[in-house]
Amino acid sequence: MKSWITICGMILLVGVSFGLAQVTGLAGWNIILDPGHSQNENMGIYNYSEAYKNLRVALNLRQLLSDLTDIDTVYMTRTNDQQMVSLSQRTNYANSLGTAWFHSIHSDAGSPEYNSTLLLWGGWRQNGQTVEKIPHGGHAMSIPIVSLLTRGMRTNTRGDYADRTFYQGFPYNHDYQYPYLHVNRETTMPSELSEAGFHTNPMQNQLNMNAEWKRLEAWTFYWAILKYHGIQRLPVGIVNGIIRDKESLVPVNGATATLNGQSYTTDTYESLFHNYSTNPDQLHNGFYYFEGVPNQSLLLRVTAPGYYPDSAMVAVNDTFFTFQDFRLINKIPPRIVTTYPAPGDTMHPAWDGIQIEFSRSMDSASVATAFQTTPAVSGVFSWKNNSRKMIFNSDELGYLTEYTVTVGGAAQDIYGHYFDGNGDGTGGDDYQFTFRTGQADMTAPVIQTVYPPQTSNHIELHPIISLTFDEIIDTSQFDPATFKFERFADHSSVDGQLKYYTVRNQSVLHYFPAQPLNSGDLYVTRIYPGIRDLFGNVMTTPRNYSFQTGNTDFQITMIDRFDSGVTSNWWQPQQSGSTQGLLTDSTFRLESTQIVNHLSNSTKSMELHYGWDEYATNWLIREYLGGGTPRNVTFDNSYILQVYLFGDGSGNKFRFCVDEKPDFSGHEVSPWYTIDWRGWKLVSWDLANDGCGTWIGDDTLTNPLRFDSFQLTHVPGAALTGVIWFDDLRLVKKVNVANEPEKPPLAADYQLYPNYPNPFNPTTTLAFRLPLRCQATLKVFDLNGRQVRVVAEGELPAGEHRYEFDAAGLASGVYFYVLQTGQITLRQRMVLLK
Repeated sequence: MKSWITICGMILLVGVSFGLAQVTGLAGWNIILDPGHSQNENMGIYNYSEAYKNLRVALNLRQLLSDLTDIDTVYMTRTNDQQMVSLSQRTNYANSLGTAWFHSIHSDAGSPEYNSTLLLWGGWRQNGQTVEKIPHGGHAMSIPIVSLLTRGMRTNTRGDYADRTFYQGFPYNHDYQYPYLHVNRETTMPSELSEAGFHTNPMQNQLNMNAEWKRLEAWTFYWAILKYHGIQRLPVGIVNGIIRDKESLVPVNGATATLNGQSYTTDTYESLFHNYSTNPDQLHNGFYYFEGVPNQSLLLRVTAPGYYPDSAMVAVNDTFFTFQDFRLINKIPPRIVTTYPAPGDTMHPAWDGIQIEFSRSMDSASVATAFQTTPAVSGVFSWKNNSRKMIFNSDELGYLTEYTVTVGGAAQDIYGHYFDGNGDGTGGDDYQFTFRTGQADMTAPVIQTVYPPQTSNHIELHPIISLTFDEIIDTSQFDPATFKFERFADHSSVDGQLKYYTVRNQSVLHYFPAQPLNSGDLYVTRIYPGIRDLFGNVMTTPRNYSFQTGNTDFQITMIDRFDSGVTSNWWQPQQSGSTQGLLTDSTFRLESTQIVNHLSNSTKSMELHYGWDEYATNWLIREYLGGGTPRNVTFDNSYILQVYLFGDGSGNKFRFCVDEKPDFSGHEVSPWYTIDWRGWKLVSWDLANDGCGTWIGDDTLTNPLRFDSFQLTHVPGAALTGVIWFDDLRLVKKVNVANEPEKPPLAADYQLYPNYPNPFNPTTTLAFRLPLRCQATLKVFDLNGRQVRVVAEGELPAGEHRYEFDAAGLASGVYFYVLQTGQITLRQRMVLLK
């Protein structure tokens, strides 16, 4: 049997009857262990600090080395939670002792979802190679540590790195050719620093709180030291794992594991977590741990209040930890957690159906039998979240109707527990709730797409501003004042025409600017509250969409404006022998005066109606340019071929076709473009750069070229019928536009860049950009708003500015650096980890 004693919150194994033998081979060798940080520095999530954890890992490792090996001496840079030890004190102490090795113990910080291990040894880049500090050894030791530590922590790893390459990348040469981290740079012996997971990861730091979890980490370091020295480790005999709730996967507090006469109870609020939280239900780790277990197959039993017991035969590993996790089944009967609609809802959308979230996975057949609505409606059941969420979809829910939903007590979960409708802990009773459906449409219109896209750059100088709504808006109630298109610099409105279109039960607003926009300028489309749908639902939230124009324009060669009509030049689709797979009575071309490109003051466009035979196997409409002046326009592949295409959002595809070769006997096509937009869009084929699609050519453009046809094809599942419009078929070349006279700088012209590296220790680079010479300051503040450093101040020239920020004298933590000028204030966040 074994017994446990507790020293400084650390549980140590004493009086072990099996007797751990001592390994030899470390005589004459010593090490200094460096528990990173001091006191309660680097507070992790749930108020458990990295410094506190690091110390206890080091104490465990010291005990393992001292008790189980013939090592000469194990030193420590700090031994309690009261000491405040600086970086220089740590390295000076190690150097004064002349120890053979320096090992710094840490955990990492970052976003809550991150968790991995990392080893950093002293090194840099020189002449394209990674160079390790002298004396060597840190790299060789890091290899077994990172492998064993990662397996022990049961996570992934970022690997092991020379510290300067980790923080500053892999250039041909580093500017500073010495280790990046103080503990590697200033020590005179081989050294490395370990990061055992992230103390900002919720699960990792709840495990860090456990005494034996820290011992588990120490074992991995101990074995790595043996491996580095070529010493065979003795049989391990350590079994551990995590006990969780089978359905929620939340670790179980107070579960008891029993193995080979030993027992271990997982941490509880009363035993541990009250030190870090006032919420008894917040913290869990479910971790259990046994040492000194014989290397044989043993029965491991687990019990927990409110759960069915479980057991497993465990084959104890003699070379590494034996992991055995459990997922216990809760005895509590299932109940309803939430419903949609909520009880008493008076505006439930009839088309949304009914959803019920249960506390555990349910037997779907028994729930379907126990489910009913009054008035009765039929529907289809489906399940999500491992049969915890029931969805009942019905086409029979009426508008403005009251319904009562009942889930009977005969419903069961997957373990046979009867449903607990009233939540008293005993199964077998019903649950009821009542709701009322709303009218046919209860939501305001939503803008689904916008052109130019939000915060886009290099937009053409003649764009059609486009807003697509998810439903039909009420134009009889439309107030033009709800729309504004303006130049951002002076908020001046841009003259133009606002047009409204209905396309496949959705609405499109187009704004056609009357004049080309300024190059390199910022523009904003603003939608104000007031737009409503046909049911009176009103948009109440304003929307703003900005974009910046480029500095190129188009030199245009027109092929066909379509203002002279289409009858004499363009064939009907059926006239081309290539056309196939269509419904002929639904497919034809017309000329239109109703839907035209107002950007070019067009008076006519080509209107193409199509119908596809859904039973065909091949589909192609070839809308052929058969003659007239447009047919005589020749060009080469240095151009961009463009057309304005009014799309119907059908999901079918469109492409261009050109004739090629001196006799125009060849044919090449563009790639396909999916018509997933509604309203006007400029479609471009860059003949020099976009490549060709596949049809009857050789996929290579051979000059000279002329226009052949527009082509459409059907995509299975896309619309079988529809109508699209073409306008302003043209050739263009890009030309640079002279910039306008210098404008006052915009707020977007000032940039404060993220620091690199981040997190950092001890230095990082702060950088910003000014668009003009001005008075500026760059200051650093702590989380309490106290100014801790002025990095730059005074009249600074326009352009990029870079400063190396040295955090000497500052404590680990979060800091903000703030750029201020007379016009703007910009702020960035950085993390100092010492």
